[in-house]
Amino acid sequence: MILGPPRRRGAERVERMDAGQGSPEEIAEAYRLLDRVNRRLGGHRLTEEILVPLARSGSGPLAIVDVAGGSGEFAGRMARWVRAAGRDPRATVIDLSPAALAAARAGNGTGVAAVRADALALPLPDRAVDVAHCSCFFHHLSTAGARDLLSEMCRVSRLAVIVNDLVRSRVAAATIWGLTRALTGNRLVRADGPLSVLKSFVPGELLAIAQAVGASDHPGFRWQVRRGFPYRMALVGVRVDRRRPA
Repeated sequence: MILGPPRRRGAERVERMDAGQGSPEEIAEAYRLLDRVNRRLGGHRLTEEILVPLARSGSGPLAIVDVAGGSGEFAGRMARWVRAAGRDPRATVIDLSPAALAAARAGNGTGVAAVRADALALPLPDRAVDVAHCSCFFHHLSTAGARDLLSEMCRVSRLAVIVNDLVRSRVAAATIWGLTRALTGNRLVRADGPLSVLKSFVPGELLAIAQAVGASDHPGFRWQVRRGFPYRMALVGVRVDRRRPA
């Protein structure tokens, strides 16, 4: 008998970092470990495989907003990939956490801008950036909240939207439980890591959210879900109508 994914834990199951728990040192370590997990378990690679061809398909500066981008590590990497592809990056992190933004301003060294704002009300005009990116944040939201955030990312993007996140599965949850205990004694990471997996979507659910956004607010995108090894996925929306708004 093959078991399907476990029931999704809803937005009511609040992760410790979302609840404001942890000292500045614990939070900084948690962000470092998240970057390490992204690097080793395919999170960075999945976005790179999508972003670099987009960068190579055009010329001039490429503007990226990393929504709920935390300490700016991912945004800094995207800026380096775009630069290596021959484009001038213009990367901005938007996050609501003062601690995360302080780390982004102090430590990335890549010229990434950092702005404090709510992800559901991005302080950007329509089609203000080329690519709107978000990593490991959608699983913090309810289905309705994820739909609202995706709609907002579509609004500000003139080229593409990339949502990089975990895939909910029993094996992934057990693996992350083991890894967090092997890698760190950080109580935030040990509690939030496995819960993040159990709060995540599966590809069909994420695609259904995109289709709902397309049917209501933003029909001008073509959507697909790309899987990454081992338990990552990226929802990719490419704008078909790239005319600037009047």
